[in-house]
Amino acid sequence: MKRLAIIMCVICVLVQPLSKQGILLVYQLNKAYIASELCENRFIPGSECNGKCHLRKELKKDSEREQQSQRQQHSVIDLIAFDTELLPAAPAIAPVETSGHSLYRAGVYTSPDFSIFHPPRFIA
Repeated sequence: MKRLAIIMCVICVLVQPLSKQGILLVYQLNKAYIASELCENRFIPGSECNGKCHLRKELKKDSEREQQSQRQQHSVIDLIAFDTELLPAAPAIAPVETSGHSLYRAGVYTSPDFSIFHPPRFIA
């Protein structure tokens, strides 16, 4: 069930940018039906529209939907501004107390242990 939900979400995300191509595909597949039933100019004699007016309307609706979704995405983001004069003057990070002792010994160098870095041995 979880796998099916993930696949559906991925398909929705990938298909969304292809809406214009989908509209054009539906128009090409149903061109005869659109020209005879849905075309606004089908009753005008000598009109060579062939359903292009319907296609234009669908593309216009799709572009309006796209613009509206872009506007909604931009309106969600808000800018939060802080007035620094009203913030407390305390430091955000507490100062670290330093003592004169260090975990590292100055001037002492030991080479790394290379005994574990070797090719495997083959027993024949």
